[in-house]
Amino acid sequence: MQSSNENEVVKQATPPLNDNKSKGSGSKALMVLLALATAGLGIFSFNLYNEKKKNSEELNKQKEQMITELNALKSDYDRAVDDNVSVNQELRDAREKITLYIDSLKKTKADVAALWKYRNQVQVLTKERNKLLAINDSLRRSNAFITQQRDSISLALQDVSSMADSLVEQNSKLAQVLESGAELQITRLQVEAVKERSGGRYANTNRARPTDKIRVCFTVAANKLAESGNRHFYVQLISPNGVTMGENNTTSTEAITINYSTVSDFLYENKLVDVCEFIGNGGGRFEKGNYQVKVFNDKLNLIGESEFKLK
Repeated sequence: MQSSNENEVVKQATPPLNDNKSKGSGSKALMVLLALATAGLGIFSFNLYNEKKKNSEELNKQKEQMITELNALKSDYDRAVDDNVSVNQELRDAREKITLYIDSLKKTKADVAALWKYRNQVQVLTKERNKLLAINDSLRRSNAFITQQRDSISLALQDVSSMADSLVEQNSKLAQVLESGAELQITRLQVEAVKERSGGRYANTNRARPTDKIRVCFTVAANKLAESGNRHFYVQLISPNGVTMGENNTTSTEAITINYSTVSDFLYENKLVDVCEFIGNGGGRFEKGNYQVKVFNDKLNLIGESEFKLK
């Protein structure tokens, strides 16, 4: 009876063989799963790294492309500025703005948000470039047309001046005035010594003793560009000893000061006008010798001169 109980105890203490086999199989399966998971994670990480690297290279490629486009825009502005020294300031400002964008883009890390912002800005700058260069080209053509018209007008005026009955020096002065466009010019300058007779009449003379006054007459040329209305010239009569006769007053601009004998006021209506002035010697006699007469416009530019001699 006791032997039977001992056998039962032995049987209960010994674990079943099937339970040990199940535990071993489960551990192996877990190790396989862990190995597969580790391998899968490695493959995923490798693929993720390659994808990130590929995306980074693509973003950097797009960044370099935008820098190239911005440099092309800047080159367009460089050519426009180099071709025309008087180019619009807006072109210089736009070129400077593009230079700043290029420097900023070079320092910017290439990511989607940043590149999207710069891509939009490149489009804005491209449209601005097209607009400003079109305006600059239009201004350049307009300036060329104006220059051509000015040269044509200058040539035409030179032809007219060559036909005028005036001194060679006067023609040179006229050409300079024509270049400025709006200055008045005279086409005739006549100087005579006169003796005053009764009834307000005058007789010409070439002798000093009977001379009472010097009569200076000139014709103001027609000029549609000149300002109409009351105008004035300055007449200067120089005696043989170099003294300014008549009023002997002075007038000046920033560049020049002159003495004058009389101020000649006249109404100008953009057409030919004849003007005469009389210059006396303050009741004294005129000396023998050579006299000089000069006429200045209201800008004190010399526009006519002549000489005469009293015996």
